[in-house]
Amino acid sequence: MALTKEFEKKLNRLFFRRTAWLRKAIGKQRPGRPHEFNRKQVSPTLHDLGELAAEILVKRRARKEFRDSYDVKRQWQVKRGKGHGIDAKRDSFKAWYEKRMGNTNCVYVFWAKRRCVYVGRTRRGHDRPAGWFDRYWFQPVSRIDIYSVNQPSVVPKTECLAMHLFDPTENENWPAIGKYTKKCPICDATKDIDRELKSIFRLR
Repeated sequence: MALTKEFEKKLNRLFFRRTAWLRKAIGKQRPGRPHEFNRKQVSPTLHDLGELAAEILVKRRARKEFRDSYDVKRQWQVKRGKGHGIDAKRDSFKAWYEKRMGNTNCVYVFWAKRRCVYVGRTRRGHDRPAGWFDRYWFQPVSRIDIYSVNQPSVVPKTECLAMHLFDPTENENWPAIGKYTKKCPICDATKDIDRELKSIFRLR
């Protein structure tokens, strides 16, 4: 509710700024300096509104959409007893993955306790999740969550939803979504909102 109120407050302020010239044109005078409506003043607010809209959509829709997009969740704990060193842990993980997941499409999430470190995806294999074990950020990782996805076309959507939900610290780019794959509903809705805001508050 707080986010929605903040969105409405910023939207109302922007609308007031946008229509200040109209009130002045009909003779409604207000004390103080008149409100400007230019790119420098408007662009940051439009950006903030887009960010708020995305956050609201994540809270309201992303978790259910994410749950509906995968079939099974598995978890691998990075702890003692699985060998010392990166190579031993990687071999242990590969053996576990082969037994529990096989050649499935999946989205994987690396966690350092309650902090999400990295989100990735793979199709029909386990090499890519294990390939991250030698990264500098792997050391504090305490577990890896694996979400199997039945349809290959849904994998990019599931990865994108996971990034919206878990906010990983080490992902540099958003997932690439191909022409024939399912779209992320949060990204689609956010883009529609951005377009609508830019249309309403178009700069002359």
